[in-house]
Amino acid sequence: MRVSTSPDLFEDIANHPDVYPAVSCKGCGRISFEDAWARCIGLEFGDCGGFIYVHLEPGTWEVHTLFLPRTRGVDEYAEQSLRHMFEVAGAERIVTMVPADLPHARRFARRHGFVLTHTTPDGWERDSGPVDLDHFELSKEAWQCQQQQSA
Repeated sequence: MRVSTSPDLFEDIANHPDVYPAVSCKGCGRISFEDAWARCIGLEFGDCGGFIYVHLEPGTWEVHTLFLPRTRGVDEYAEQSLRHMFEVAGAERIVTMVPADLPHARRFARRHGFVLTHTTPDGWERDSGPVDLDHFELSKEAWQCQQQQSA
């Protein structure tokens, strides 16, 4: 795992033709993280992708998962990134949003302990039309309990 100094890798992956349809919204054009990068921690795992954590407020970060298709080891990478955020970066709560048309992303969030807090009906606009947007969160306390149970 490497802490990224620029959004370049993440932008390349987000705009990759096999990834863009899953992470883009209607009419958004090329995805850029440049404007938000000063509020981000990017954790890279080789050249296949990683996680961007956006600082929302003291103790709260929003995570975005960006990997090339068929990348192996993403679950282990997620565990490493969560450990970094809770133990090194001082996160108290991590949130994420998952469009309802990405069931694999929903399963991924739940597998790592994220809990569904609410759904915004038609909250994500795709070129094909709106889809519901699920909101998840993971607290440091819940994450620590998971770590103790798996030890």
